[in-house]
Amino acid sequence: MRLRELYREEGGVAPEPLMAMRWDYSNPADPSPEEVAKESNGRALRDVYDASGKLLLRKGQQLRSFAELRNDGSTASGCWIYAGSWTPDSNQMARRDNGDPSGLGAVSGWAWAWPANRRILYNRASADEQGKAWDPNRRLIEWDGARWQGIDVPDYPLALAPQQQAGPLIMQPDGLGHLFALDKMADGPFPEHYEPMESPLDVNPLHPQQRYSPAARLFAGDAAQLGEAADYPCVATTYSITELFRHWTKHALLNAIAKPEQFVEIGIELAAEKGIWSGDSVRVTLRRGYIKAKAVVTRRLPRLMVDGKPIDTVGIPCLWGFEVATHKGFLTNTLTPSVGDANSQTPEYKGFLVKVKKA
Repeated sequence: MRLRELYREEGGVAPEPLMAMRWDYSNPADPSPEEVAKESNGRALRDVYDASGKLLLRKGQQLRSFAELRNDGSTASGCWIYAGSWTPDSNQMARRDNGDPSGLGAVSGWAWAWPANRRILYNRASADEQGKAWDPNRRLIEWDGARWQGIDVPDYPLALAPQQQAGPLIMQPDGLGHLFALDKMADGPFPEHYEPMESPLDVNPLHPQQRYSPAARLFAGDAAQLGEAADYPCVATTYSITELFRHWTKHALLNAIAKPEQFVEIGIELAAEKGIWSGDSVRVTLRRGYIKAKAVVTRRLPRLMVDGKPIDTVGIPCLWGFEVATHKGFLTNTLTPSVGDANSQTPEYKGFLVKVKKA
């Protein structure tokens, strides 16, 4: 709104998109989350009719699904995947029926999943070429002779019969899954398992002649800071937690109260070996640096036997590091390597080696 006022006062280049933007909230200076959610779902901007003249949508009506979106300016949606999240009936995201009669985890009455409240993508693949479930005890959808039906919203045209032999992976032109792509993979055509550059194993169990990916991006500076299991025996991985989202929500007092201080998770076996109790300060170290945090001793991270070798895992939430409402902490990515995946260049932030001791 301040930008609009500046445009009105001073003019400027290409003001039309900003000045013509819909901003019809009850309080334009403070739109409610409900208003924004309804807008994200989408609505009809005028009455919408089909080819025969039948009224499909009234002006202002919330859309029931992305199938009701039109490309003629008669409808609008924040993003097609959200269409159906707030229908004319109610806020579908607020539903709290966690019933699961099938026992397969298809809780379709709990909140809402995009797109179309579908819980399992490409669920046509759960049925054979004749449209019958591969596993009769785990039916997701099946062809009943006229349409696809089941415990999940079919990710497939409802009336497309199996006899038409269209593949289940509808985002591919041929409807098939692709195990490899001849011109798309730097380390293809077939995928191969490699250990991370920092691995607790001396060899790659599935490909003993090649431990690391020969096509991975590895800068000289990163190579010089890689550690070996003899010095750093624990595997570390990073993740987010329910109460915080990256570095943003630590500015909110309620989130800071829920998770006020940086912590790492370690298993009970490792904790006993190191004399560490929940609440102790610990130091997590590798060649690239270290962090200090409070220990949370948990059974969630048990000691594993990997290729005949006992391996401990250290879980490190990647959420601290700046002065905010929470206590200031250490940047988790001080620890993580920048080794890049051969195809996506995504760094190996989810598997690296550390050692842990009481601080």
